[in-house]
Amino acid sequence: MAKQLYNYWFVQFDFPNEEGKPYKSNGGKMVWNDFLKRNMPEGWLVGYVKEFIAPIERGISYSSEEIASPNGFPMLNLACYSKAGDYRVGEMKYYSGHIKEEYKVFPFTLLIACTDMTQGADVIGRPILATEEYEWYVFSMDLAKITPNNIGKMYLYYTLRTPFYHRYIKPFASGTTVKHLNVKGVEDYKIAVPPICLQKSFENTIEDIKHQQMLLMKETLLLTKLRDELLPLLMNGQVSVNYDLLLCLFAQILYNATKNPMKEEVKTRIVTAMAQNLTPEQLLFLNTVLNDNFKNLEIKPLDDEMSQRNNANNELLNAFISAKKIEGCSDKTLHYYRSSIEALLAKLNKKIDVIVTNDIRNYLSDYQEERLSSRVTIDNLRRIFSSFFAWLEDEDYIGKSPVRRIHKVRTESLVKEVLSDENMEVLRDTCHEIRDLAMIDLLASTGMRVGELAKMNREDIDFQERQCVVFGKGNKEREVYFNARTKIHLKRYLESRKDTNPALFVSLSTPHNRLTISGVEVRLRQLGRKAGINKVHPHKFRRTLATMAIDKGMPIEQVQKLLGHVKIDTTLHYAMVNQTNVKIAHRKFIG
Repeated sequence: MAKQLYNYWFVQFDFPNEEGKPYKSNGGKMVWNDFLKRNMPEGWLVGYVKEFIAPIERGISYSSEEIASPNGFPMLNLACYSKAGDYRVGEMKYYSGHIKEEYKVFPFTLLIACTDMTQGADVIGRPILATEEYEWYVFSMDLAKITPNNIGKMYLYYTLRTPFYHRYIKPFASGTTVKHLNVKGVEDYKIAVPPICLQKSFENTIEDIKHQQMLLMKETLLLTKLRDELLPLLMNGQVSVNYDLLLCLFAQILYNATKNPMKEEVKTRIVTAMAQNLTPEQLLFLNTVLNDNFKNLEIKPLDDEMSQRNNANNELLNAFISAKKIEGCSDKTLHYYRSSIEALLAKLNKKIDVIVTNDIRNYLSDYQEERLSSRVTIDNLRRIFSSFFAWLEDEDYIGKSPVRRIHKVRTESLVKEVLSDENMEVLRDTCHEIRDLAMIDLLASTGMRVGELAKMNREDIDFQERQCVVFGKGNKEREVYFNARTKIHLKRYLESRKDTNPALFVSLSTPHNRLTISGVEVRLRQLGRKAGINKVHPHKFRRTLATMAIDKGMPIEQVQKLLGHVKIDTTLHYAMVNQTNVKIAHRKFIG
Protein backbone atom coordinates (compact mmCIF):
# COMPACT_ATOMS: atom_id res chain seq x y z
CA MET A 1 0.00 0.00 0.00
CA ALA A 2 2.72 2.49 1.01
CA LYS A 3 4.83 1.55 -2.02
CA GLN A 4 1.82 2.00 -4.33
CA LEU A 5 1.12 5.40 -2.82
CA TYR A 6 4.76 6.43 -3.36
CA ASN A 7 4.57 5.39 -7.03
CA TYR A 8 1.30 7.22 -7.49
CA TRP A 9 2.54 10.44 -5.87
CA PHE A 10 6.21 10.61 -6.80
CA VAL A 11 6.64 8.51 -9.94
CA GLN A 12 3.38 9.29 -11.74
CA PHE A 13 3.28 12.75 -10.04
CA ASP A 14 -0.41 12.44 -9.18
CA PHE A 15 -0.01 13.68 -5.63
CA PRO A 16 -2.90 15.79 -4.27
CA ASN A 17 -2.85 19.37 -5.55
CA GLU A 18 -4.24 22.35 -3.63
CA GLU A 19 -7.75 21.19 -4.46
CA GLY A 20 -7.02 17.61 -3.39
CA LYS A 21 -7.04 16.36 -6.99
CA PRO A 22 -4.23 14.38 -8.75
CA TYR A 23 -1.61 16.94 -9.79
CA LYS A 24 -0.45 15.74 -13.22
CA SER A 25 -3.77 14.32 -14.34
CA ASN A 26 -5.39 17.69 -13.66
CA GLY A 27 -2.98 19.80 -15.67
CA GLY A 28 -0.28 20.39 -13.05
CA LYS A 29 2.67 22.27 -14.58
CA MET A 30 5.62 20.06 -15.54
CA VAL A 31 9.06 21.46 -16.44
CA TRP A 32 12.05 19.82 -18.12
CA ASN A 33 15.02 19.23 -15.79
CA ASP A 34 18.44 18.92 -17.41
CA PHE A 35 19.97 17.43 -14.26
CA LEU A 36 17.62 14.42 -14.21
CA LYS A 37 16.84 14.47 -17.97
CA ARG A 38 13.07 14.28 -17.47
CA ASN A 39 9.98 16.36 -16.79
CA MET A 40 9.39 17.36 -13.18
CA PRO A 41 6.63 19.15 -11.27
CA GLU A 42 7.34 22.84 -11.01
CA GLY A 43 9.05 23.90 -7.77
CA TRP A 44 10.72 20.58 -6.93
CA LEU A 45 14.39 20.54 -5.93
CA VAL A 46 16.97 18.28 -7.52
CA GLY A 47 20.43 17.26 -6.37
CA TYR A 48 22.66 14.44 -5.15
CA VAL A 49 21.70 12.32 -2.14
CA LYS A 50 24.76 13.61 -0.23
CA GLU A 51 23.26 17.11 -0.27
CA PHE A 52 20.27 15.93 1.77
CA ILE A 53 21.85 13.54 4.29
CA ALA A 54 24.49 13.58 6.99
CA PRO A 55 27.74 11.64 6.29
CA ILE A 56 27.00 7.92 5.91
CA GLU A 57 28.16 5.92 8.97
CA ARG A 58 29.36 2.29 8.79
CA GLY A 59 28.44 -0.17 11.51
CA ILE A 60 30.47 -1.93 14.17
CA SER A 61 33.22 -4.42 13.36
CA TYR A 62 33.00 -7.58 15.44
CA SER A 63 34.59 -10.97 15.92
CA SER A 64 32.80 -14.31 16.15
CA GLU A 65 33.64 -14.45 19.88
CA GLU A 66 31.54 -11.31 20.41
CA ILE A 67 28.37 -12.87 19.01
CA ALA A 68 26.51 -13.95 22.13
CA SER A 69 23.24 -15.52 23.17
CA PRO A 70 20.07 -13.41 23.28
CA ASN A 71 21.45 -11.88 26.48
CA GLY A 72 23.66 -9.60 24.38
CA PHE A 73 22.77 -6.41 22.55
CA PRO A 74 20.47 -6.95 19.54
CA MET A 75 22.46 -6.37 16.37
CA LEU A 76 21.02 -5.63 12.95
CA ASN A 77 23.04 -7.41 10.30
CA LEU A 78 23.00 -8.72 6.75
CA ALA A 79 20.90 -11.73 7.80
CA CYS A 80 18.04 -9.30 8.51
CA TYR A 81 17.62 -8.94 4.73
CA SER A 82 15.51 -11.27 2.63
CA LYS A 83 16.61 -12.01 -0.92
CA ALA A 84 14.02 -9.52 -2.12
CA GLY A 85 15.71 -6.84 -0.03
CA ASP A 86 12.95 -6.68 2.60
CA TYR A 87 13.36 -6.87 6.37
CA ARG A 88 13.43 -10.48 7.56
CA VAL A 89 12.28 -11.22 11.10
CA GLY A 90 13.81 -13.80 13.39
CA GLU A 91 17.40 -13.43 12.15
CA MET A 92 18.75 -11.18 14.87
CA LYS A 93 22.30 -11.59 16.15
CA TYR A 94 23.33 -10.52 19.65
CA TYR A 95 26.55 -8.62 20.29
CA SER A 96 28.44 -8.95 23.60
CA GLY A 97 31.37 -6.57 22.99
CA HIS A 98 31.92 -2.95 23.95
CA ILE A 99 29.73 -0.44 22.12
CA LYS A 100 29.94 3.28 21.49
CA GLU A 101 27.02 5.66 21.22
CA GLU A 102 27.54 6.14 17.47
CA TYR A 103 26.78 2.45 16.89
CA LYS A 104 23.35 2.67 18.55
CA VAL A 105 20.27 2.97 16.33
CA PHE A 106 16.63 3.22 17.26
CA PRO A 107 13.34 2.08 15.66
CA PHE A 108 12.72 3.54 12.20
CA THR A 109 16.42 4.33 11.67
CA LEU A 110 17.28 4.05 7.95
CA LEU A 111 20.02 1.51 7.09
CA ILE A 112 21.44 0.20 3.82
CA ALA A 113 23.27 -3.04 3.02
CA CYS A 114 26.97 -2.50 2.24
CA THR A 115 27.75 -6.19 1.80
CA ASP A 116 26.02 -8.79 -0.37
CA MET A 117 26.59 -12.53 -0.86
CA THR A 118 23.74 -13.18 -3.30
CA GLN A 119 24.64 -14.17 -6.85
CA GLY A 120 22.65 -11.38 -8.48
CA ALA A 121 23.54 -8.63 -5.98
CA ASP A 122 19.92 -8.61 -4.88
CA VAL A 123 20.57 -6.97 -1.52
CA ILE A 124 23.42 -4.49 -2.12
CA GLY A 125 22.45 -0.90 -1.37
CA ARG A 126 18.92 -1.86 -0.31
CA PRO A 127 17.38 0.09 2.57
CA ILE A 128 15.61 -1.24 5.64
CA LEU A 129 14.07 0.45 8.67
CA ALA A 130 14.94 -0.72 12.17
CA THR A 131 11.83 -2.27 13.73
CA GLU A 132 10.15 -1.66 17.08
CA GLU A 133 11.08 -5.13 18.34
CA TYR A 134 13.69 -3.58 20.68
CA GLU A 135 14.19 -0.11 22.13
CA TRP A 136 17.56 0.17 20.40
CA TYR A 137 20.06 -1.88 18.40
CA VAL A 138 23.67 -1.90 17.33
CA PHE A 139 24.32 -2.42 13.63
CA SER A 140 27.07 -4.45 12.01
CA MET A 141 29.79 -3.32 9.62
CA ASP A 142 27.77 -4.93 6.80
CA LEU A 143 25.26 -2.08 7.13
CA ALA A 144 25.49 1.71 7.05
CA LYS A 145 23.29 4.32 8.71
CA ILE A 146 21.74 7.12 6.68
CA THR A 147 20.55 10.18 8.55
CA PRO A 148 18.25 12.37 6.40
CA ASN A 149 18.82 16.11 6.51
CA ASN A 150 16.21 18.40 4.95
CA ILE A 151 14.49 15.40 3.38
CA GLY A 152 11.71 13.14 4.66
CA LYS A 153 12.94 9.75 5.96
CA MET A 154 10.07 7.78 4.46
CA TYR A 155 10.37 9.56 1.12
CA LEU A 156 14.08 8.74 0.98
CA TYR A 157 13.42 5.14 2.10
CA TYR A 158 10.99 4.45 -0.74
CA THR A 159 13.19 6.32 -3.23
CA LEU A 160 16.02 3.90 -2.40
CA ARG A 161 13.63 0.97 -2.90
CA THR A 162 12.85 1.80 -6.52
CA PRO A 163 14.06 -0.59 -9.26
CA PHE A 164 15.74 2.37 -10.98
CA TYR A 165 17.92 3.03 -7.92
CA HIS A 166 18.83 -0.66 -7.54
CA ARG A 167 19.93 -0.90 -11.18
CA TYR A 168 21.99 2.23 -10.65
CA ILE A 169 23.71 1.09 -7.43
CA LYS A 170 24.76 -2.43 -8.52
CA PRO A 171 27.89 -1.28 -10.48
CA PHE A 172 29.20 0.36 -7.30
CA ALA A 173 29.61 -3.08 -5.69
CA SER A 174 32.97 -4.80 -6.10
CA GLY A 175 33.96 -8.39 -5.35
CA THR A 176 33.16 -11.85 -6.72
CA THR A 177 31.73 -14.03 -3.96
CA VAL A 178 31.23 -11.27 -1.41
CA LYS A 179 30.32 -7.86 -2.82
CA HIS A 180 31.22 -4.64 -1.03
CA LEU A 181 29.48 -1.35 -1.70
CA ASN A 182 31.27 1.93 -2.30
CA VAL A 183 28.91 4.29 -0.44
CA LYS A 184 29.99 7.12 -2.72
CA GLY A 185 27.56 5.59 -5.21
CA VAL A 186 24.69 6.22 -2.80
CA GLU A 187 25.88 9.76 -2.09
CA ASP A 188 26.14 10.58 -5.80
CA TYR A 189 22.68 9.26 -6.71
CA LYS A 190 20.58 11.97 -8.36
CA ILE A 191 17.16 12.53 -6.82
CA ALA A 192 14.17 14.80 -7.05
CA VAL A 193 13.03 16.32 -3.75
CA PRO A 194 9.39 17.41 -3.44
CA PRO A 195 8.37 20.33 -1.19
CA ILE A 196 8.77 19.40 2.47
CA CYS A 197 5.04 19.85 3.12
CA LEU A 198 4.27 17.20 0.49
CA GLN A 199 6.82 14.83 2.03
CA LYS A 200 5.25 15.30 5.48
CA SER A 201 1.81 14.66 4.04
CA PHE A 202 3.10 11.40 2.53
CA GLU A 203 4.72 10.39 5.82
CA ASN A 204 1.56 11.13 7.82
CA THR A 205 -0.51 9.13 5.34
CA ILE A 206 1.61 5.99 5.57
CA GLU A 207 2.47 6.28 9.28
CA ASP A 208 -0.32 3.92 10.34
CA ILE A 209 0.69 1.50 7.60
CA LYS A 210 4.31 1.33 8.80
CA HIS A 211 3.27 0.85 12.42
CA GLN A 212 0.89 -1.92 11.35
CA GLN A 213 3.77 -3.57 9.46
CA MET A 214 5.95 -3.39 12.57
CA LEU A 215 3.10 -4.90 14.61
CA LEU A 216 2.71 -7.77 12.16
CA MET A 217 6.45 -8.43 12.47
CA LYS A 218 6.07 -8.71 16.24
CA GLU A 219 3.15 -11.08 15.82
CA THR A 220 5.13 -13.15 13.33
CA LEU A 221 7.99 -13.47 15.82
CA LEU A 222 5.61 -14.60 18.55
CA LEU A 223 3.91 -17.12 16.24
CA THR A 224 7.31 -18.46 15.20
CA LYS A 225 8.30 -18.86 18.85
CA LEU A 226 5.05 -20.69 19.66
CA ARG A 227 5.50 -22.93 16.64
CA ASP A 228 9.08 -23.83 17.61
CA GLU A 229 8.01 -24.65 21.17
CA LEU A 230 4.81 -26.60 20.37
CA LEU A 231 5.91 -28.47 17.24
CA PRO A 232 8.26 -30.90 19.07
CA LEU A 233 5.42 -31.69 21.49
CA LEU A 234 3.07 -32.41 18.59
CA MET A 235 5.69 -34.53 16.80
CA ASN A 236 6.27 -36.60 19.95
CA GLY A 237 2.56 -37.10 20.45
CA GLN A 238 2.63 -35.28 23.78
CA VAL A 239 -0.27 -33.04 22.69
CA SER A 240 -3.18 -33.61 20.32
CA VAL A 241 -4.59 -31.06 17.95
CA ASN A 242 -7.98 -29.46 17.90
CA TYR A 243 -7.44 -26.91 15.15
CA ASP A 244 -10.40 -24.68 15.94
CA LEU A 245 -9.54 -24.38 19.60
CA LEU A 246 -5.81 -23.87 18.97
CA LEU A 247 -6.60 -21.25 16.36
CA CYS A 248 -8.72 -19.37 18.90
CA LEU A 249 -5.96 -19.68 21.46
CA PHE A 250 -3.25 -18.32 19.12
CA ALA A 251 -5.49 -15.50 17.93
CA GLN A 252 -6.22 -14.45 21.49
CA ILE A 253 -2.57 -14.60 22.52
CA LEU A 254 -1.50 -12.55 19.48
CA TYR A 255 -4.14 -9.92 20.08
CA ASN A 256 -3.15 -9.54 23.71
CA ALA A 257 0.56 -9.50 22.84
CA THR A 258 0.07 -6.19 21.06
CA LYS A 259 -1.27 -4.71 24.30
CA ASN A 260 1.32 -5.94 26.79
CA PRO A 261 4.20 -7.94 25.26
CA MET A 262 5.93 -8.76 28.55
CA LYS A 263 2.75 -9.98 30.23
CA GLU A 264 1.88 -12.15 27.26
CA GLU A 265 5.37 -13.60 27.14
CA VAL A 266 4.92 -14.86 30.71
CA LYS A 267 1.48 -16.28 29.89
CA THR A 268 2.80 -17.93 26.75
CA ARG A 269 5.57 -19.63 28.71
CA ILE A 270 2.97 -21.00 31.17
CA VAL A 271 0.68 -22.24 28.40
CA THR A 272 3.60 -23.84 26.53
CA ALA A 273 4.91 -25.56 29.65
CA MET A 274 1.43 -27.02 30.41
CA ALA A 275 0.68 -28.01 26.81
CA GLN A 276 2.11 -31.52 27.17
CA ASN A 277 -0.21 -32.30 30.08
CA LEU A 278 -3.46 -30.65 28.91
CA THR A 279 -5.94 -31.13 26.09
CA PRO A 280 -6.63 -28.23 23.71
CA GLU A 281 -9.90 -27.57 25.61
CA GLN A 282 -7.98 -27.39 28.87
CA LEU A 283 -5.32 -25.16 27.28
CA LEU A 284 -8.00 -22.75 26.16
CA PHE A 285 -9.53 -22.74 29.64
CA LEU A 286 -6.07 -22.15 31.19
CA ASN A 287 -5.53 -19.18 28.91
CA THR A 288 -8.91 -17.74 29.97
CA VAL A 289 -7.98 -18.12 33.66
CA LEU A 290 -4.61 -16.44 33.06
CA ASN A 291 -6.28 -13.56 31.21
CA ASP A 292 -8.70 -12.99 34.10
CA ASN A 293 -5.99 -13.04 36.76
CA PHE A 294 -3.43 -11.00 34.78
CA LYS A 295 -6.01 -8.44 33.73
CA ASN A 296 -5.04 -5.73 36.22
CA LEU A 297 -1.37 -6.60 36.47
CA GLU A 298 1.56 -4.97 34.72
CA ILE A 299 4.71 -7.04 34.33
CA LYS A 300 8.08 -5.42 33.75
CA PRO A 301 11.41 -7.21 33.48
CA LEU A 302 13.77 -6.75 36.41
CA ASP A 303 17.18 -5.49 35.45
CA ASP A 304 19.69 -8.20 35.99
CA GLU A 305 22.83 -7.66 38.04
CA MET A 306 24.90 -6.69 35.01
CA SER A 307 22.39 -4.09 33.86
CA GLN A 308 22.14 -2.57 37.33
CA ARG A 309 25.92 -2.39 37.60
CA ASN A 310 26.32 -0.85 34.16
CA ASN A 311 23.60 1.70 34.81
CA ALA A 312 25.18 2.76 38.10
CA ASN A 313 28.63 3.02 36.51
CA ASN A 314 27.31 4.98 33.54
CA GLU A 315 25.53 7.46 35.80
CA LEU A 316 28.73 8.20 37.71
CA LEU A 317 30.78 8.44 34.52
CA ASN A 318 28.27 10.82 32.94
CA ALA A 319 28.31 12.97 36.09
CA PHE A 320 32.13 13.12 35.96
CA ILE A 321 32.16 14.05 32.26
CA SER A 322 29.59 16.78 32.94
CA ALA A 323 31.79 18.18 35.71
CA LYS A 324 34.82 18.23 33.39
CA LYS A 325 32.77 19.89 30.68
CA ILE A 326 31.79 22.66 33.09
CA GLU A 327 35.48 23.06 33.96
CA GLY A 328 36.13 23.90 30.30
CA CYS A 329 37.64 20.69 28.93
CA SER A 330 37.49 20.38 25.15
CA ASP A 331 35.29 17.82 23.37
CA LYS A 332 38.42 15.92 22.33
CA THR A 333 39.60 15.69 25.94
CA LEU A 334 36.15 14.63 27.14
CA HIS A 335 36.03 11.91 24.50
CA TYR A 336 39.48 10.67 25.58
CA TYR A 337 38.38 10.61 29.23
CA ARG A 338 35.14 8.77 28.48
CA SER A 339 36.61 6.13 26.15
CA SER A 340 39.51 5.39 28.54
CA ILE A 341 37.27 5.02 31.61
CA GLU A 342 34.65 3.00 29.70
CA ALA A 343 37.35 0.56 28.59
CA LEU A 344 38.51 0.20 32.21
CA LEU A 345 35.00 -0.43 33.56
CA ALA A 346 34.18 -2.90 30.79
CA LYS A 347 37.39 -4.86 31.45
CA LEU A 348 37.02 -4.95 35.25
CA ASN A 349 33.28 -5.74 35.08
CA LYS A 350 32.73 -4.39 38.60
CA LYS A 351 30.74 -1.66 40.29
CA ILE A 352 32.85 1.44 40.72
CA ASP A 353 32.61 1.43 44.52
CA VAL A 354 34.22 -2.04 44.82
CA ILE A 355 37.17 -1.43 42.48
CA VAL A 356 40.48 -1.70 44.38
CA THR A 357 44.05 -0.61 43.70
CA ASN A 358 45.20 -4.01 42.40
CA ASP A 359 42.38 -4.02 39.84
CA ILE A 360 43.73 -0.86 38.25
CA ARG A 361 47.38 -1.94 38.57
CA ASN A 362 46.62 -5.20 36.79
CA TYR A 363 44.61 -3.38 34.12
CA LEU A 364 47.49 -0.98 33.37
CA SER A 365 49.98 -3.86 33.31
CA ASP A 366 47.83 -5.97 30.97
CA TYR A 367 47.13 -2.93 28.78
CA GLN A 368 50.85 -2.30 28.34
CA GLU A 369 51.63 -5.94 27.56
CA GLU A 370 48.76 -6.44 25.12
CA ARG A 371 49.25 -3.21 23.19
CA LEU A 372 52.99 -2.69 23.70
CA SER A 373 52.14 0.83 24.86
CA SER A 374 54.76 3.34 25.91
CA ARG A 375 55.21 4.45 29.50
CA VAL A 376 53.87 7.86 28.53
CA THR A 377 50.57 6.27 27.40
CA ILE A 378 50.29 4.23 30.60
CA ASP A 379 50.93 7.30 32.73
CA ASN A 380 48.30 9.24 30.78
CA LEU A 381 45.78 6.51 31.60
CA ARG A 382 46.87 6.56 35.24
CA ARG A 383 46.28 10.33 35.39
CA ILE A 384 42.81 9.96 33.84
CA PHE A 385 41.84 7.24 36.33
CA SER A 386 43.30 9.29 39.18
CA SER A 387 41.24 12.32 38.16
CA PHE A 388 38.07 10.21 37.90
CA PHE A 389 38.37 8.41 41.23
CA ALA A 390 39.59 11.54 43.02
CA TRP A 391 36.46 13.32 41.83
CA LEU A 392 34.30 10.42 43.05
CA GLU A 393 36.03 10.66 46.43
CA ASP A 394 35.51 14.44 46.62
CA GLU A 395 31.83 14.00 45.77
CA ASP A 396 31.44 11.28 48.44
CA TYR A 397 30.52 8.55 45.96
CA ILE A 398 33.41 6.39 47.23
CA GLY A 399 35.41 6.36 50.45
CA LYS A 400 38.95 6.52 49.05
CA SER A 401 40.40 6.63 45.55
CA PRO A 402 42.05 3.30 44.62
CA VAL A 403 44.54 5.18 42.40
CA ARG A 404 46.15 7.02 45.34
CA ARG A 405 48.76 4.32 45.86
CA ILE A 406 49.63 4.06 42.16
CA HIS A 407 52.59 6.37 41.64
CA LYS A 408 53.57 8.31 38.55
CA VAL A 409 55.05 6.09 35.85
CA ARG A 410 58.69 6.91 35.23
CA THR A 411 59.21 7.88 31.63
CA GLU A 412 62.37 8.22 29.61
CA SER A 413 63.63 11.79 29.17
CA LEU A 414 64.44 11.65 25.49
CA VAL A 415 66.07 14.38 23.47
CA LYS A 416 63.42 15.11 20.85
CA GLU A 417 64.38 16.16 17.35
CA VAL A 418 63.92 19.64 15.98
CA LEU A 419 64.07 20.93 12.43
CA SER A 420 67.38 22.43 11.43
CA ASP A 421 67.73 25.46 9.15
CA GLU A 422 68.78 23.06 6.40
CA ASN A 423 65.67 20.91 7.00
CA MET A 424 63.44 23.97 6.71
CA GLU A 425 64.96 25.05 3.40
CA VAL A 426 64.67 21.54 1.94
CA LEU A 427 61.01 21.41 3.04
CA ARG A 428 60.30 24.77 1.43
CA ASP A 429 61.95 23.63 -1.82
CA THR A 430 59.75 20.52 -1.80
CA CYS A 431 56.53 22.58 -1.75
CA HIS A 432 54.96 22.91 -5.20
CA GLU A 433 51.78 24.48 -3.84
CA ILE A 434 51.84 28.02 -2.44
CA ARG A 435 49.36 26.82 0.21
CA ASP A 436 51.85 24.30 1.61
CA LEU A 437 54.63 26.89 1.66
CA ALA A 438 52.44 29.40 3.52
CA MET A 439 51.36 26.71 5.98
CA ILE A 440 54.93 25.63 6.77
CA ASP A 441 56.09 29.22 7.23
CA LEU A 442 53.15 30.05 9.50
CA LEU A 443 53.78 27.02 11.72
CA ALA A 444 57.51 27.69 11.85
CA SER A 445 57.30 31.41 12.64
CA THR A 446 54.39 31.35 15.14
CA GLY A 447 54.82 27.99 16.88
CA MET A 448 51.03 27.60 16.99
CA ARG A 449 49.33 24.28 17.64
CA VAL A 450 47.87 22.35 14.70
CA GLY A 451 44.37 22.67 16.20
CA GLU A 452 44.81 26.44 16.32
CA LEU A 453 45.91 26.46 12.68
CA ALA A 454 42.87 24.43 11.58
CA LYS A 455 40.45 26.84 13.32
CA MET A 456 41.91 30.01 11.78
CA ASN A 457 39.95 32.18 9.36
CA ARG A 458 41.16 34.73 6.84
CA GLU A 459 39.87 37.58 8.97
CA ASP A 460 42.14 36.54 11.86
CA ILE A 461 45.24 37.69 9.94
CA ASP A 462 46.59 41.21 10.50
CA PHE A 463 49.16 41.70 7.75
CA GLN A 464 50.05 45.23 8.82
CA GLU A 465 51.13 44.17 12.33
CA ARG A 466 52.23 40.71 11.17
CA GLN A 467 50.16 39.00 13.81
CA CYS A 468 47.07 36.83 14.10
CA VAL A 469 44.59 35.72 16.73
CA VAL A 470 44.29 32.02 17.56
CA PHE A 471 42.09 30.02 19.91
CA GLY A 472 44.12 27.57 21.95
CA LYS A 473 43.23 24.88 24.48
CA GLY A 474 40.09 25.65 26.43
CA ASN A 475 39.10 28.18 23.74
CA LYS A 476 41.61 30.66 25.16
CA GLU A 477 42.36 33.50 22.79
CA ARG A 478 45.92 34.76 22.25
CA GLU A 479 48.02 36.64 19.72
CA VAL A 480 50.88 35.08 17.80
CA TYR A 481 53.35 36.75 15.45
CA PHE A 482 54.84 35.82 12.09
CA ASN A 483 57.81 37.01 10.05
CA ALA A 484 58.08 38.86 6.73
CA ARG A 485 58.63 35.66 4.73
CA THR A 486 55.35 34.25 6.08
CA LYS A 487 53.54 37.50 5.27
CA ILE A 488 54.61 37.35 1.61
CA HIS A 489 53.66 33.69 1.15
CA LEU A 490 50.33 34.06 2.97
CA LYS A 491 49.37 37.04 0.80
CA ARG A 492 50.29 35.17 -2.39
CA TYR A 493 48.27 32.15 -1.24
CA LEU A 494 45.14 34.14 -0.34
CA GLU A 495 45.33 36.12 -3.61
CA SER A 496 45.44 32.83 -5.56
CA ARG A 497 42.24 31.55 -3.89
CA LYS A 498 39.02 31.61 -5.94
CA ASP A 499 36.70 30.10 -3.31
CA THR A 500 34.58 31.94 -0.74
CA ASN A 501 35.38 29.69 2.25
CA PRO A 502 36.29 31.88 5.27
CA ALA A 503 38.86 29.28 6.45
CA LEU A 504 42.51 30.32 6.20
CA PHE A 505 43.64 26.98 4.76
CA VAL A 506 41.38 24.84 2.55
CA SER A 507 41.76 21.69 0.47
CA LEU A 508 43.27 22.00 -2.99
CA SER A 509 40.36 20.29 -4.74
CA THR A 510 36.77 21.41 -4.94
CA PRO A 511 34.62 22.13 -2.97
CA HIS A 512 37.63 23.56 -1.06
CA ASN A 513 36.61 22.53 2.44
CA ARG A 514 38.44 23.71 5.57
CA LEU A 515 41.66 21.79 6.12
CA THR A 516 41.26 19.59 9.21
CA ILE A 517 43.89 18.64 11.78
CA SER A 518 44.36 15.23 10.17
CA GLY A 519 44.53 16.89 6.75
CA VAL A 520 47.42 19.11 7.90
CA GLU A 521 49.22 16.17 9.51
CA VAL A 522 48.88 13.96 6.43
CA ARG A 523 50.13 16.72 4.12
CA LEU A 524 53.19 17.44 6.28
CA ARG A 525 54.06 13.74 6.43
CA GLN A 526 53.88 13.58 2.64
CA LEU A 527 56.15 16.61 2.26
CA GLY A 528 58.58 15.16 4.84
CA ARG A 529 58.84 11.83 3.03
CA LYS A 530 59.36 13.64 -0.26
CA ALA A 531 62.12 15.76 1.27
CA GLY A 532 63.73 12.77 3.01
CA ILE A 533 63.23 14.25 6.51
CA ASN A 534 62.29 11.95 9.38
CA LYS A 535 58.94 12.41 11.19
CA VAL A 536 57.67 15.77 9.97
CA HIS A 537 54.58 16.71 11.96
CA PRO A 538 52.99 20.01 13.12
CA HIS A 539 54.29 19.87 16.70
CA LYS A 540 57.87 19.59 15.46
CA PHE A 541 57.63 23.17 14.15
CA ARG A 542 56.37 24.32 17.56
CA ARG A 543 59.23 22.55 19.33
CA THR A 544 61.73 24.01 16.88
CA LEU A 545 60.53 27.57 17.49
CA ALA A 546 60.60 27.13 21.29
CA THR A 547 64.09 25.64 21.23
CA MET A 548 65.40 28.37 18.95
CA ALA A 549 63.86 31.12 21.13
CA ILE A 550 65.43 29.68 24.31
CA ASP A 551 68.80 29.14 22.62
CA LYS A 552 68.86 32.76 21.48
CA GLY A 553 68.22 33.99 25.00
CA MET A 554 64.51 34.80 25.03
CA PRO A 555 63.31 34.89 28.66
CA ILE A 556 61.46 31.72 29.58
CA GLU A 557 58.41 33.73 30.70
CA GLN A 558 58.10 35.26 27.23
CA VAL A 559 58.47 31.86 25.58
CA GLN A 560 55.66 30.64 27.85
CA LYS A 561 53.46 33.53 26.69
CA LEU A 562 54.42 32.93 23.04
CA LEU A 563 53.44 29.25 23.20
CA GLY A 564 50.30 29.79 25.27
CA HIS A 565 51.34 27.52 28.15
CA VAL A 566 49.40 27.82 31.40
CA LYS A 567 52.29 26.44 33.49
CA ILE A 568 55.91 27.38 33.00
CA ASP A 569 56.91 23.77 33.76
CA THR A 570 55.52 22.84 30.35
CA THR A 571 57.71 25.46 28.68
CA LEU A 572 60.80 24.26 30.57
CA HIS A 573 60.58 20.93 28.75
CA TYR A 574 61.73 22.70 25.61
CA ALA A 575 64.80 24.09 27.37
CA MET A 576 66.15 20.55 27.66
CA VAL A 577 65.88 19.79 23.98
CA ASN A 578 69.13 21.39 22.86
CA GLN A 579 72.22 21.24 25.05
CA THR A 580 74.39 23.46 22.87
CA ASN A 581 74.00 26.45 25.18
CA VAL A 582 74.93 24.30 28.18
CA LYS A 583 78.15 23.32 26.42
CA ILE A 584 78.98 26.95 25.59
CA ALA A 585 78.21 28.07 29.13
CA HIS A 586 80.41 25.31 30.55
CA ARG A 587 83.37 26.43 28.46
CA LYS A 588 82.73 30.06 29.35
CA PHE A 589 82.36 29.72 33.11
CA ILE A 590 84.23 26.51 33.97
CA GLY A 591 86.75 26.12 31.21
